[in-house]
Amino acid sequence: MNRLAVMLIGFVTVVACSTGVATARTAVDPAGAARAVEAALQAWYDASARHDSAAYGALMLPDFFIFEDTTRYDRATLLALVASGFAAGTDHATMSDFNTRVIGDVAWSSFHNAEVFTPNGAAPLPVRRYLETAVLRRLAGQWKLERYHATRIDRPSAAR
Repeated sequence: MNRLAVMLIGFVTVVACSTGVATARTAVDPAGAARAVEAALQAWYDASARHDSAAYGALMLPDFFIFEDTTRYDRATLLALVASGFAAGTDHATMSDFNTRVIGDVAWSSFHNAEVFTPNGAAPLPVRRYLETAVLRRLAGQWKLERYHATRIDRPSAAR
């Protein structure tokens, strides 16, 4: 066998081995993955609206934190703050305009959020509008919040 034939056989063998089953990827539905992330975000806000501290906390990783404008709250502080708000009334969130990306077990989503707080026994307060971005990780098939940032975009005018 000549030298060129041996080199060609070697090259074909390397290529065949490097493109086999070991590198095959399972097809992922990007839209379905994005919807699952958005459903986890909705479940987080729904838990708050139901005053369900356990479900609300279960959707956050232990090292979760949020920036609410310029204030940073860790998981424990946010849970205490939200639970104390349950006694005062109910907050309802309406999210829209999602821009969600999923890569493997990490996802991020940016969206608009319109929140209305209704004090117990009173009329709803004016809507508060936010731009928000969340980073989530998938653990054991479930999306969990790792980071969150919310910036209010309809601030009340300061008194002059």
